Amino acid sequence: MNDFDLDAKLKSAQLPERSEDYWGNFPSQVRWQLHRAAPEQEIRESWLPRFAWSIGTSFACLVISLLILGQPLKAASCAIFKNERIIRQHLAELPNHLRIFMADEHGLHYLVAEKE
Repeated sequence: MNDFDLDAKLKSAQLPERSEDYWGNFPSQVRWQLHRAAPEQEIRESWLPRFAWSIGTSFACLVISLLILGQPLKAASCAIFKNERIIRQHLAELPNHLRIFMADEHGLHYLVAEKE
């Protein structure tokens, strides 16, 4: 149906018989019914800003703690680098000093033990 047909159909429809008093009170009745039927709006707090602030605060605490505690980590890393040759030697010898035990009828014993 196009606009012209719709306009013609609406103009051909007859208005219902109403009193003059009805048409005088019609706008106030509509406002009253709209106000009565309007749903009550609930105010819900959004969790996104609180989440963003908590992530930002956590990140700031992490950075500050790394800056404060960074000195012991730096000392430990320096100690590891000073003894790197010894650590590498021990790690290279590790597979030769270990063996795996098998399960028998008494159950699983030691998985890894030093060679004697």
